[in-house]
Amino acid sequence: MGKQVSKSLAIAYVTGLESVRRKDPYVVLILAGVIVLGAGLMAQFGVEGLHKFVKDVGLTVTTLFSIVICVTTAARQLPTEIENRTLYPLLGKPLSRTAFYLGKYLGVGILSSMVVVLFFLVVRVLLAILGIPVGTVFYQALYLRVLSMWFIAAGVLCLSLYLTQGANVTISLLACLCMQLFAHSILYLHDTLTGIRLRLAETVYWLAPHLELFDLSKKVIHDWPPVPGWVIAVMTLYAILYTGLLLGIGCLRMRRMTL
Repeated sequence: MGKQVSKSLAIAYVTGLESVRRKDPYVVLILAGVIVLGAGLMAQFGVEGLHKFVKDVGLTVTTLFSIVICVTTAARQLPTEIENRTLYPLLGKPLSRTAFYLGKYLGVGILSSMVVVLFFLVVRVLLAILGIPVGTVFYQALYLRVLSMWFIAAGVLCLSLYLTQGANVTISLLACLCMQLFAHSILYLHDTLTGIRLRLAETVYWLAPHLELFDLSKKVIHDWPPVPGWVIAVMTLYAILYTGLLLGIGCLRMRRMTL
C-alpha cells in the first residue's frame, strides 16, 4: 500500500512537471496579467465605481483561465499516455491502475491549485498597488476556487476514460458553464413550472453539482463581510463528496477498461 502511494506521488510530480514544461500556465498567466493590468490602469482615471470594475475583471479572468487550464490539462493526461504507449511500461513496474489514475489526478489538482493561487496573487498585488482594500472574503474566495479545481479535475479525468480528448474538453467546458448558470435559471423559472416539470427541475437542482457555490466573486467585488465558517466547512464537505464519487467512478472504469 505504501509503495503504491509513493508511486502515485511520483506520477503526480511527473504530471505537474510535464505541464510546467509545456509552458501553458505561463502563457495564460501572462495573458491574464496583461488583462488585469489593463483594467487597473483604467482605475487611475478616478472614475467612480471603477475599483469594483477592476475587481470584477480580475476575478472573472481568474475564474475563466483557471477552469480552462484545469480542463485542458486533465483532459490530455490519459489519452496522451495511451496514444504514446508510455502507460504500458508504467503499469509493468508494477504500478496498479488505481495508483496511476490517482497520481494523475493529484498532479492535475496540484498544478491547477498553483495556477489559481498565482492568479489571485496577481490580482491581490494589483489591488494593493491601486490602494484597493480586500477583506477576509477575498481569501475565502481563493480557498473555494482551489476546491473547485479539484472537483473539476476529478470530473474531467473521469470523462477522459469515456470520450476523446477534443470531445472531453468541449463537453467539460460547456458543463462548467452550465453548472455556473443553470441553478440561477431554475430558480428564476421555478414559479412558472408546475406538475412533472416542476418536480423534474427540483430533482435536477438538488442532485446536480453546483459549481456556482464555489464562486464568491460578487461578495469580494461588493466588499461583503466574511462568509461564516460553517458555510466554508459545508462547502469543503460538499466538494469532497462529489470529488470522491467522481474519483470512484474513474478508478472503477480504469481498472475494467481494456488497454
